[in-house]
Amino acid sequence: MVKKYDYIIIGQGIAGSTLAWNLYFENKTFLILDSENNNSASKAALGIYNPITGRRKALTWNFHKVFKGLEKFYRRVEKNIGVKILFKKDIHRPFKNNSDWNDWNIRLSNQNFQKIVKSIDDKKVITKMSGYVNVKKYLTQTRKYFKSKNRYYKYKLIDKNIVIKNNEIRLNGYYAKHIVMCMGIDQKKINFFNKIDIKEVSGNSILTELDYTLNYIINKKISIINTSKNKFYIGSTYNNGSEDVGYIKMLDEARNILNKHLIFKKSFFGIRSTTKDRRPIVGKHSRIKNLYIINGLGSKGISQAPYCSDKLFNYIENNKEINKEINIKRFIT
Repeated sequence: MVKKYDYIIIGQGIAGSTLAWNLYFENKTFLILDSENNNSASKAALGIYNPITGRRKALTWNFHKVFKGLEKFYRRVEKNIGVKILFKKDIHRPFKNNSDWNDWNIRLSNQNFQKIVKSIDDKKVITKMSGYVNVKKYLTQTRKYFKSKNRYYKYKLIDKNIVIKNNEIRLNGYYAKHIVMCMGIDQKKINFFNKIDIKEVSGNSILTELDYTLNYIINKKISIINTSKNKFYIGSTYNNGSEDVGYIKMLDEARNILNKHLIFKKSFFGIRSTTKDRRPIVGKHSRIKNLYIINGLGSKGISQAPYCSDKLFNYIENNKEINKEINIKRFIT
């Protein structure tokens, strides 16, 4: 007899894991199905959250709402798994030149920037409301936790395992009221949500060692995090397409920033999914009434996932409309 669930989540990256925890906190029954793809974006993610984005140092879209419950969400996860995954840290942003210093002083005329800048001098600006989530621990502990409750199975979704009947999707061997695809770039391999222009963006990060202590995150084109004694993670690069461009340049940049010889230990590579407007994709399939998607989180998965999964849950369960900026309807209407 096929067991019935409220939800099936396809994909256990950052988006799928976060949706699973939201459903768990809401006492919904669910099953996670994941292909355990080694090149998923989450494998190379540093897990940094901060309200400033991109080379232009713009404020993250809707940051005041996105960041409102972010730390509370991950603290709640920590209580369940019994492992610390969230670390609050300021970000030090060294200036390249006087133009950088001038640009930051102009930004400070904006009240929103005033809320996130801790201090500024002639060498750097320090921003707050930031930190990182240990993505590897978050994903492995989530998988372990839900495996122990029989809510996780390794499963590679292919088109022949999908049945459409009465405008509803079914997976061979499984049944759920709602099916949510959180597949990242693998979404392009499945014949659904074809009108969404998901783009590939590759990224590298590296693990290095150094006998040194850094109590904050450094951001100067790349980011440097001292996660534990002697361990430094560096990244992530952002390259259009799926090519692995390597890590040598990034390692040299980190050594120059710290003026210290970091010892290379390991590299990581992943392919992110993003969209033309750099906003997440959240919503319901235009024809299949029980099929939904969370995708396109790009390099902001840790900060965007709690917000997006909450919006999708409230859309499904409470009929609350999803914000137009992230709503899938912007692609299909």
